[in-house]
Amino acid sequence: MRRRRLYAPTPAAEADVRPTLLGVVTLLFLLLFFLLGTSSGQKLAVIGLRSASAEGLAPLPHSGVLRSLRVEVAGNGDVIVRSDVQTTDISASATSTEARAQPVPARDGAVDSAALGAVLAALHDADPAQRRATVTPTDDVRTDALIRVLDTVRGPGNGWFPEVSLRDADVEAAP
Repeated sequence: MRRRRLYAPTPAAEADVRPTLLGVVTLLFLLLFFLLGTSSGQKLAVIGLRSASAEGLAPLPHSGVLRSLRVEVAGNGDVIVRSDVQTTDISASATSTEARAQPVPARDGAVDSAALGAVLAALHDADPAQRRATVTPTDDVRTDALIRVLDTVRGPGNGWFPEVSLRDADVEAAP
C-alpha cells in the first residue's frame, strides 16, 4: 500500500504570460490619444526635388518667408510693392500669409529708385532665397521708367530678385 504524503508539493500551473486581447486594445487606445495629442497637421518643410525631365513644368512654390513679390508701376512714377509674407507669430499656421503693400511715391515726376531700392533691399534681407519678382506696369508707363524699375528690382549686380517677369495690368494675378 502506498502512502500519501500530507505536505507533498503539488505542481503549480504556470501563469499565462501572453498579453490578453483586452490589454493590447487598451495599449493601442492609449497610444492613439498620445499620437493625436502630440501631432499637428502642419507641413513642416517643402523639399524641392526636380528631375531632369521636369524642365518644362511650372516652378515649385517658394518655401521661404517671402512667398511672392509684385511691383506695380503707375505712369506718374508712383510704385506700390506688394508682397505676401508668411506670418511668423506663434499662433500662425504654416500656410498663413499676410499681404503687405508698401507705396513708394514718385519724386519729381519720376520713379524714386533709391526709395524703391530700400524697400526691395529690406524684402531681400527678410528672405534672401527668394529670386522671383513680377513687375506690373500700367499702359501709360514710359519705357525708360520701366527699365529703371526692372534694374532696381534685379538689384546691384543682379543680387536681389534676378528672375523678373512682366505681367499686364489687365490680367488677374494667379493665386
